[in-house]
Amino acid sequence: FPYTTLFRSKEGITTSTKEKKETPGGLWHKCNSCKHIVPSKDHAARMYVCEKCGYHDRINSQEYFEILLDEDDDAIELNENLSSDDPLNFVDTKKYTDRNRETQKKTGLKDAIRTVTGKIHGQGVVISCMDFAFIGGSLGSVMGEKIRRAVDYCIEHQLPYMIICQSGGARMQEAAYSLMQLAKVQSKLAQLSDKKLPYIAYLCDPTFGGITASFAMTA
Repeated sequence: FPYTTLFRSKEGITTSTKEKKETPGGLWHKCNSCKHIVPSKDHAARMYVCEKCGYHDRINSQEYFEILLDEDDDAIELNENLSSDDPLNFVDTKKYTDRNRETQKKTGLKDAIRTVTGKIHGQGVVISCMDFAFIGGSLGSVMGEKIRRAVDYCIEHQLPYMIICQSGGARMQEAAYSLMQLAKVQSKLAQLSDKKLPYIAYLCDPTFGGITASFAMTA
């Protein structure tokens, strides 16, 4: 009977898990909006915008730096080793120190913002970019200090300054220490303005809370 092969045992028609060829991860990208699938390298070449529906993906600081800065530019990261302390001994579902350490390990970042100095079309610039993956890009004492130092660097070297904002707002684990950074940053940006140096704020998804109420809108 020609169709007897259809009734073979399960063992005879399946392939074991060990024998299956697995596709390496990261080769394909599925749009979070329309579910369109494209090769990851093509999606990156379109600056992480879906070719079908125009949806903009959230991207991290490294990807922003690669898009904005000249390809042949050797950008230098400033103050890369600053890391938050735990001045309040804060505990919610876990200790703040543990949360900070775990997030650093997971993301490879020291805190929620990175600063580089490089060139855009040959023009020197300093860029600070937040990473939403690091505790929601929240504003803590390290972010305030990094921005302060970035402004001082701009004034010293006569460079424009850009902040790429993607943040849920102040970091609750640092409470008043976090809120103090708003005034600190605003005062430094006033010094930048006094020196007639440009300040550009680039608002991304999301930009909320104290960030919106202060330096995100100051530009």
